[in-house]
Amino acid sequence: MEVSWQHKNNKTKLILFCNGWGMDSTPFEHLVSNEYDVCLLYNYSVLPETFDIEAITANYTEVILIGWSMGVWAGQKLFQNKSHLFSRTIAINGTLCPISDDFGIPVMVYDRTLADYGEAARLKFYRRMCREKTNLKIFLSRQPQRTLDDQQQELLALKKMANCLPASESIYKEILIADSDWVIPSQNQINFWQGMAVTQLSGFHYLFSLWQSWDHLLCYSDYAL
Repeated sequence: MEVSWQHKNNKTKLILFCNGWGMDSTPFEHLVSNEYDVCLLYNYSVLPETFDIEAITANYTEVILIGWSMGVWAGQKLFQNKSHLFSRTIAINGTLCPISDDFGIPVMVYDRTLADYGEAARLKFYRRMCREKTNLKIFLSRQPQRTLDDQQQELLALKKMANCLPASESIYKEILIADSDWVIPSQNQINFWQGMAVTQLSGFHYLFSLWQSWDHLLCYSDYAL
């Protein structure tokens, strides 16, 4: 797993962002931060059994956890016994059952992506993630700087690791679901998070073109349907 500081300016508050599969910090470089330092976790090819989060969070008076896509599941696995450290916990377009016909990415879609992964499959995934032409153009201008082999190895590792955890055990208290997600279908997310406080936003799997800053993202209710 990789740890990357996007913003480290001696702020008193921290955002810890669990990124999605295949990503790095590049697709989020446009998100400035006024009040927060921002630390990103990504590449879950090897998910550590123990992770010294206190070494990262020790100097902060407030820590907010945000998980996106496969990072929702990864954040749960990493921090399920550390929820007391977070003042807010936000899940964006993800579930705790990430490979599932009912609650996550449909199994056939996942397996086909893994089997056929190459440049064409990667572009197809980015198109499904972004959906709309302007959103895709923006994303491609700052797409992850990771190799095909690196992404495929992560995809394979997650296939082996990604079990299903119940929503009742979730550390996430705020759930954001895009209404037109084609990667983790919106209805599958709704099915999983039944009984939880859910906010639906107009958009796609990659929602981050909506926001200009991490501070702005935390005011997501401005975009609620």
